[in-house]
Amino acid sequence: MPAARRLEHGWVLWTLGALLAAAPAPAQAAADPVAPGAVAQGDGWWTKGDLIDYGIIAAAAGVYFGVHALAPPEVSGIGPDFDPNKPSAILAATYSDRLGRRHLDEDTGETVPTARVGVAIPVVAAWLVLQEGLPGWIGGKPGTARRVHDTAVGFTEAVALTLAGTEALKYGFGRLRPDFQDRVRRHYCNLDDKQGVDCAGFAGAPLADEAKDADKVLADGRRSFPSGHASTSFALATYASLVTGGHFVWGESATPTSRAVGVLLQTTVMATAVFVAGSRIDDGRHHASDVLTGAAVGFGLANLAYWRRFGVDGQPLRARQAGAVGLRDIEVAPGPSPLGVSLGLRW
Repeated sequence: MPAARRLEHGWVLWTLGALLAAAPAPAQAAADPVAPGAVAQGDGWWTKGDLIDYGIIAAAAGVYFGVHALAPPEVSGIGPDFDPNKPSAILAATYSDRLGRRHLDEDTGETVPTARVGVAIPVVAAWLVLQEGLPGWIGGKPGTARRVHDTAVGFTEAVALTLAGTEALKYGFGRLRPDFQDRVRRHYCNLDDKQGVDCAGFAGAPLADEAKDADKVLADGRRSFPSGHASTSFALATYASLVTGGHFVWGESATPTSRAVGVLLQTTVMATAVFVAGSRIDDGRHHASDVLTGAAVGFGLANLAYWRRFGVDGQPLRARQAGAVGLRDIEVAPGPSPLGVSLGLRW
C-alpha cells in the first residue's frame, strides 16, 4: 500500500478512536425538563441513547475499510470497461480523450496528496473541539461538555459516513480514472509478460517499486467515481462551517464581530474544499462529474450529521431536556371513542 494511503487510514482510525474512546458511564436522566432553548445543567451530557450514534460510526468505518479492500468488478457502471485478460483493448485511441491523461505519482506528483487530506481530519476535529469547548471550560459555562460531545460525535459521523458512502460508490461503479491508459502502460510495460500491450518507445517508470503495490495502484485506477478528495474535503469544510455558523454567525450568542469572523472562517474552509476538489480534475485523477458527485456526498452527509444534533440557535438539540436522549415514555390510554386508543410519546 502506498505511504499516503497508509497514513490516511492511520489518521482515520486515530480520529475515530480518539473521539469515541473516553466515554464515561451513562448519566442518569433528570426528572425535570429544561426550558426550550436552554442548555442542560449538570453531568447529563452522555446517555445510552448515544450508543446508536457510536454504532452508526462503527458500522460506517467497517464498510469503509471492508469495501476499500475489494477490487471493483470488471464491468464499469460508467464509461468503458477494463478486461485484465485483454489490457491492450483499453489503449484504443477512441478512449484517449477520456482516459489519456498522464499518471502522477500519489506521494509526489499530486497537487493535494492523499496524506494531506488524511492529516486534515484530526486537525479539523481538534479545531472544532477547542472552538466549542475552550470558551465554556474557561468560563465554567454549563452544558459545554454536551456541546463538545455532540460536535465531536457529529463530526466523526459525517466523516465516517462520507468515507463509507464514497467507497461503496467507487466499488459499485468501477469507473476508470482519466489517467488509466498511462497506468496500464506503466504497469504492463515493466513486466516480463506484457500481455499484448504495445510498449514500443514507452519508457515510463513502474507504478510502484514493489509488484504488489503496483497492482494496487492499477486497481485504484478503477475507482474514479466519485472523488474521495472532494467528498472528504467537502464533508470537513461543510461540517466546520455549520459548527462555526451555529456558534458565531446565526447562533443565539452571535454578535456583529463574531459574525464577521465566522463568515471569514466559513469562506476560507469552503474555498479550500473547492480548491482540493478542483485539483483532482487538473491532476487527471478524476472526471468533472466525479468531483461534483463527491462534493455533493460530503456536503449532504455533513448537513445530515449536524442538523440531527443542533438547532438553528446553535444549541444541542439533546440538551433541551436534561440527560434525555431518545424516547423516554410510551403511554397508551383509551381514546376519545369506544373503539379508539391514544398513544402518547414523551422525548
